[in-house]
Amino acid sequence: MNFKNTCFQDKEGNPLFLIGINYWPRKTGPLMWSRWNPGEIRAELKQMKSLGINVCRFFLFFPEFMPSPDKINPQMVARLRQFLSICDDEGLYTLPTFFVGHMSGEDWDVPWRDGRNFYSDPWMVEREVAFVQEIAGQCKNEKSVVGWILSNEIPNYGGYGNDGEITPWAKTLIQAIREVDPGHPISIGDGCWSPEVYGEATRFYLRELKEVEDFFGPHFYPEEEDELRHAYYPSFVIKMCQSWGRPVLLEEFGTSNTMASEENQGGYFRSILSSGFLAGAVGALGWCYSDYNLTRQRPYTHHPHELRFGVTRSNGSVKPAGQELVRFRRIMDVLNDEDWTLWEDPVGLLIPSYYYYEYPYSNDNKPLMFRIFLHTYTLMKKAHLNGCCFPEPPLNDQDIESPPPAAIPEDIRLLVSPYTQKLTVPFWEEILRYVERGGVFYSSHAPDGWVHVFEELYGARHHLRPGLVDLPGEKIRLVFVKNFGQLKKGDELVYHFTPGKREGAFCPLEPTTAEVLAVDSEDRPAIISNKIGKGKVFFSAFPIEYYLSQIPDQSQDDNSHRFYDSLASLAGVKALFSLSNPLIELGTLHSFSNGDYILYLINQGWREERTEIHCRRQISFAKDIETDQVIPAQNSELELTLPPKGVKVLRITPTQ
Repeated sequence: MNFKNTCFQDKEGNPLFLIGINYWPRKTGPLMWSRWNPGEIRAELKQMKSLGINVCRFFLFFPEFMPSPDKINPQMVARLRQFLSICDDEGLYTLPTFFVGHMSGEDWDVPWRDGRNFYSDPWMVEREVAFVQEIAGQCKNEKSVVGWILSNEIPNYGGYGNDGEITPWAKTLIQAIREVDPGHPISIGDGCWSPEVYGEATRFYLRELKEVEDFFGPHFYPEEEDELRHAYYPSFVIKMCQSWGRPVLLEEFGTSNTMASEENQGGYFRSILSSGFLAGAVGALGWCYSDYNLTRQRPYTHHPHELRFGVTRSNGSVKPAGQELVRFRRIMDVLNDEDWTLWEDPVGLLIPSYYYYEYPYSNDNKPLMFRIFLHTYTLMKKAHLNGCCFPEPPLNDQDIESPPPAAIPEDIRLLVSPYTQKLTVPFWEEILRYVERGGVFYSSHAPDGWVHVFEELYGARHHLRPGLVDLPGEKIRLVFVKNFGQLKKGDELVYHFTPGKREGAFCPLEPTTAEVLAVDSEDRPAIISNKIGKGKVFFSAFPIEYYLSQIPDQSQDDNSHRFYDSLASLAGVKALFSLSNPLIELGTLHSFSNGDYILYLINQGWREERTEIHCRRQISFAKDIETDQVIPAQNSELELTLPPKGVKVLRITPTQ
């Protein structure tokens, strides 16, 4: 497998895909070090290995490792080194995590901190530097160490931070580690709760930290009302992190059996492990190894759901989620035997800089934007597009006159910008150049827009009124008046709208150079296209992604992915393989050495789904890589049925 983007290496220096777990012993939880039992720990590590796990992330309990500001407990360090040695004996790599700090719903502070700012107090940072240097210096040559993580969700323990203090703090500590151990990759352990991902949240800016840390490690436990949005949330967050140019390790994911049955927890693991891999993650670490019976021990006394997150039970038996780790390991072992490369489509989801960057006097609804971006990504996946997220470059606060931004990459043939209220002036100008060069740009209307090149870009005049919006009825019907990709004349897209919501307003249009592709029920232009130079612009006067993002479980029945598929087709994005069922995720891997393909299919819903697989060439051979069962093909088609959250991985040989 070609893991060209990873920063992790095995003992021989080969790229290493991490399949792992977050670990506390089942009988001690966070009191692992003071209630040290190496025999029981070894037995648990053996079980981890049997589950296909090759790495565990574990935690240095800060109050026990540094009980006073001038002392690192030598007994704890000796136990740490023994733990690392046991991991090496059992064939497991490790990601030691320094400042814990926060764990499972409680903060475990050192008494000598005395309220000092964890990030900017010079005396406090000096002690932190001493801690990481001592640990890294003593353990850097331990063969099981594959990387370092500064913390576990440090914004919970140290605070969200102030502007100007987080990046210098991270740089100081990471440089301190690199002084004694320049060989291992390092990350921060903040969960990637950053504005670049969530629009608002902490001051851990990925755009700055990418210059400091070696990989990003998102944590998430999403709640949703829509099955597909929930299913694609992990993949979307991975793509958002990736867009800032660092490998992404899915550092923490999972669900408690107080909130989900064991069977459905297994389905969730199956989906995330596979979907995260298709999104380009360099590994995934489930939360967590075991259930606990620690009903008298904090934090479990007040966070009882934390007792039931394990992939094994408190009696040591393996849950369905643990079996999914075994299965995923087997799949990855097969893929590792050859030089497969993950296929990415030349499609970008544009993330405006207003989403993650604070411009003066700009009020932006970041949670709404996140939800719309997530649903747009879901539409792309329903159209079987494996694209990227593309953040608009922010303006420099120091520049009174801004230089032109870097060109939109030529390998993005289609740039999608849903609910576009505003972009910076230099970037609007770059979009015009991008289209003139042959790119395809799509956007949909957002009320109160700041689009100063509206007619030049869209080929239409708007008839918006000052301070007012034009609201549609409760049911919005868009009818195509021309053939458009797979959408034919007379086809409809139907949306529902909550009356009175300003956010759902449409844009009255008068086309000038634009062509009308679809109209609403009152025959008003709804979707238009405009040719500029070698490229095209498509504009929806109705914020269709907004409508979809507001209604629970809309993804199952909505057909808007057909519009996205048509956009991609007209942009020249034509995949070799396609599926008839939009509820099944499709990942494609290609071997350039022998010309074969891997089709990785995931049923992202909770019901059985059937799909036809179409190939633009004839299929000469197809088999299931897990069972070696040959799959009968009819010329260029296959047919499969997948159970809820089911996964199927096929090797396909098409005719030349």
